[in-house]
Amino acid sequence: MLTLVMAIDLAEAVEFADLMRASGEHAREQGARQTLAAAETLLRELHAALTGNSTPLLPAQRAQADSLLPALLELARRLDASQPQQALFAMVLAQALASSLLHQAKRALQQEAGRSGFFSSNKSKIDACADCLACAIEVLRTHALGYSSLPPGFWQDCHRLYRYLLDGGWENKTAAGKNDTLGALYRQLLLLGVAASNRLDPARIECLVRLVREGGKHALLLPLVSAVDGNGFIVDLERDAAPRHSSIRGKPAPEHAQLLLGVHRVLQSWEEKSQATPQLDAAAQLEQQLILKLRQELVYPPQRRYLRLHSKSEEFVQLHTTLDHCWQALQATSDDAPPPVAQMQVCNMSASGYLLRGQLPTMPLRSGELVLIRRPGRDPFLGVVRWINRHSPCGDTECGIEIVGKNPEAIQVKPVVTHATEPAQNAIRLAANARLNPQDVLVMYGKPYQALRQFEIHQPQGVLPVKATRLLLQTAYYQLINVRAERH
Repeated sequence: MLTLVMAIDLAEAVEFADLMRASGEHAREQGARQTLAAAETLLRELHAALTGNSTPLLPAQRAQADSLLPALLELARRLDASQPQQALFAMVLAQALASSLLHQAKRALQQEAGRSGFFSSNKSKIDACADCLACAIEVLRTHALGYSSLPPGFWQDCHRLYRYLLDGGWENKTAAGKNDTLGALYRQLLLLGVAASNRLDPARIECLVRLVREGGKHALLLPLVSAVDGNGFIVDLERDAAPRHSSIRGKPAPEHAQLLLGVHRVLQSWEEKSQATPQLDAAAQLEQQLILKLRQELVYPPQRRYLRLHSKSEEFVQLHTTLDHCWQALQATSDDAPPPVAQMQVCNMSASGYLLRGQLPTMPLRSGELVLIRRPGRDPFLGVVRWINRHSPCGDTECGIEIVGKNPEAIQVKPVVTHATEPAQNAIRLAANARLNPQDVLVMYGKPYQALRQFEIHQPQGVLPVKATRLLLQTAYYQLINVRAERH
């Protein structure tokens, strides 16, 4: 008998919708406002149905949720930089609708599993299992894109579902309208769960989902006790948790409850795909870079490089995000309108950075984003967001910040080989530092780096010509470039 957790709580999403209404902020585009309004109305209908213990999704509501989900994700991506609060609202609505679709799929499967005898059909049960797994992948995708924690019971239900289809002998069965077997869908789900998506920007997360859908079927899933190669990810069917790498110790579980997810064949399939894609357009380059990153991290998961020191007192710092807002904060005078700022608590620190916690509803925060941090009585420094965990729409966000330089200076930079009328662009300079950077660093939007490319730094003292010597760091949004002054 299949027994699922069936946990779903839309109260936090509704609370966030109430806060958005109270703020008075609206999406600037008419189409965006209509999409958000329709999704919010559906959210409130579903929350009322759940509160009244009635069927959460009627057929018309399911069709509406299916059509709104991709529109909300696209809206969240498009508004991320210009209207971050509206982007977060779109993402919260998308997550709520994805969770509602999964809840409805689990209800349908629970009903099918309870039927027996003349009214029982393996085909309908297989279809219901496939629908559940597909909806679970979509929940995982939306929460990865929002850097959000998964709802309680998510993994426990996924593991119970896998045991159920194993008992039915349906692991290699394919549901109507699906290309992958039930076992392949479950392995895709596990593979997406082990990839460190909170360290990726949204474009790479979407690329990761595509790679997992294509290559996840090649993963091997064997009982841990019979696995010849111990390198992989341990799946504990008794825990509400994603698989963990075999090098990471955990509490022992019964032998029959542990599986080993092998990823060697998945990596091999990605390598073959990369080699068969010779074109070097932006999408192909991004995919090849991600494959290289996954090959490294799935075999050798990232380890801490430095000792972390926990903050003994409640210390808070001021945080600005995006290059433009950091630039404005460095240039600001008493007469200027201050750029958005957040008060973040320092949880711990290391030789390379900080772990911060706080609320950031009105500021764009993505992996690879630039931040300016000011501590009371200390020099300001520039950092890059390495990972993000958002615990709830109205709750705190945790982020890991890597320090890239101290005492940043707001400047303007213009490439020498460019159109005569091209204006200088905002940039930040980090002076040479014996510990962090042996040469000056320019922080710029986009990908302007070319070996020995010349730039002009516009500053109050005049124009300073410099030449690029090395690409120090590349994120999805910025480049940090070592430069040296040109001799006249």
